[in-house]
Amino acid sequence: MVSTKVAVAVGGTVVLAVAGGGAALFFTGGDLSFEQPVVQSVQTEFGAVTEETTAAETEVVVTNPNDQQFPGAASLDYEIYMNSVAVADGSEGGIGLDPGRNVINFTARLDNGKIPAWWVTHVNNDEQTVVSTQASVGVAGLGASLPPQNRSIETDLLDAFANDSTSTVAVADQEIMTVSDQRADWGTADAGRTPIAFSVGLENVHNRSVRLDGTEYRIVMNDVTVGEGRTDDSIVLDPGESDTFTANAALDTPKMEQWWISHLRDDQTTRLRVEVYGLVHDDGEFERVPLNVFDRRIRFETDFLGEEPTRVTELPAEDDAAATFGEPEVRETTSEWGEVTDETTEIVTTVDVTNPNEGDYNDLLTLRVNRTTTVNGVTFAEGTSAVEDLPAGNGSFTVSADADNDAVPRWWSRHVENGEESTVRTTATGTADIAVTSLPVSLPDREATETTDITGQLRSAEDERVTTEDGRHVLTITDVVAEWQDATPQRAKLRVSTEIRNENTFQSITIERLDYVVGLNSVQVADNASTTSHTIPPGATRRVSYVIYLDNQKMDEWWPTHVRNDEVTVMSADTTATVDTPQGTERVSFDLFGNDTTIETDLLGSESGSGSADGTNSLAPPTVVGKAS
Repeated sequence: MVSTKVAVAVGGTVVLAVAGGGAALFFTGGDLSFEQPVVQSVQTEFGAVTEETTAAETEVVVTNPNDQQFPGAASLDYEIYMNSVAVADGSEGGIGLDPGRNVINFTARLDNGKIPAWWVTHVNNDEQTVVSTQASVGVAGLGASLPPQNRSIETDLLDAFANDSTSTVAVADQEIMTVSDQRADWGTADAGRTPIAFSVGLENVHNRSVRLDGTEYRIVMNDVTVGEGRTDDSIVLDPGESDTFTANAALDTPKMEQWWISHLRDDQTTRLRVEVYGLVHDDGEFERVPLNVFDRRIRFETDFLGEEPTRVTELPAEDDAAATFGEPEVRETTSEWGEVTDETTEIVTTVDVTNPNEGDYNDLLTLRVNRTTTVNGVTFAEGTSAVEDLPAGNGSFTVSADADNDAVPRWWSRHVENGEESTVRTTATGTADIAVTSLPVSLPDREATETTDITGQLRSAEDERVTTEDGRHVLTITDVVAEWQDATPQRAKLRVSTEIRNENTFQSITIERLDYVVGLNSVQVADNASTTSHTIPPGATRRVSYVIYLDNQKMDEWWPTHVRNDEVTVMSADTTATVDTPQGTERVSFDLFGNDTTIETDLLGSESGSGSADGTNSLAPPTVVGKAS
């Protein structure tokens, strides 16, 4: 009979045997007879692993049934195949056999350079390998070739990659997407590359779209990076959408030789790590986002020279600190007027901010700020600023918005209608664009009250003398009171009442007409006349009223002069009256408004002005967290 013992080598078996029993050969001559020795057992284990070869240390137990010794008469020839790839061959000669039990030790050397070729066949054969050993043993040139000894070994790395669980990807405590149904599939391997496709189920659970423009992957077996690169696989998911996302990666087939060496040196243990990150196209380049769409870590152990099956263990994620996104926080804002044109007035706001983000997220972060400022419900300034270089830690940036000067007549007329009080509201929405998606950023709305007191400054209890050209004191103006009566974007109606005393105790004086010119800085806002006549009896005092019409359509011209003059306006008035006196009709200076009135405001909150502001930065852009472009 044939005696055999299985020896496992590189996922297969090595069977060494000699013919015995019916295969025995006998020599006769005189009293000489010969019976073929019999192989009782073969044991093999891996030995030294070099960069070139892997030693398979083999112990063969041979029984010599003959009474005589055969010094150096036995020989051994062997070949080892892994699938169709010959990984080892050789021969051992000059083996001596004593009567009875003999232990023969020899070393079979596997060519590590053949491992990549074997790997190709293994992958293309659904991760199955047949290890075939062909051996022959003879004595004195006579022997028998044994049939090939085959052993099948199967790995199932694809099954280890599979994961049916669902995980949620969150940024800044906001759930972005779920990742589920992780799978992997081999492509057709060749000598250069081993394609592998990693697929995952993605669902957008965010209220904004999620996009990936590509992937960056890394596959590490022990400390050998066997695959890394980028793909252009992309996906866009609108809110609520789900789809399967596939990253078509590849292993570097020649690197499997280095993996094999590391695997054997680590007692046939491999720690396998697969990481697939998303890429986005940002500023003309692909940038990696800190969102891992496929992440598997496993350990597999083999027993190539034994009978144990391959064991696979899932490993927990490493404690590498994942990048997190923190919402920037505004510490302080200050605003000032920028460029002033006839059409617009620029508001420049400096924002002091604390940005907790560094590294990956900060490199991708673009802050978009949409803001709208209304005055009395009239949109005065609105715009969007994009901040792309937000400093990490404590820093500052500037944003600007153009106020529309054409809006001034509308909100000014409402300012007058509201008793010279304006409500300034700034609403802002912030969006942190982190390339793969966008996140809302909390921005405070702002409301402030701005007041003026033009009518209060026109009020006067002092006496104003009205004299003729020849110096005669004919009238005295006293106790001037002004009040707004009606205002539209076209005009404002100002009623001025005053007590007038006739200094002539013998004859009445009639005021036939009042002409007036009113200017705000260099802008003339009124040039008109009131033709209502008033007759004051001799020595009497009468309260009379005049309606002054101001052209609100000129307020868009006035506004730039006010801002350019550090928010200071001089209100001047030139009033004359046509009066009938005993000496005839005369035109006299009629100082109804008294001295020039100075109006100061502080709309951006830098300092207190005479037009009180119950709030700061009332016309400034909203507080934002971002950078401007």
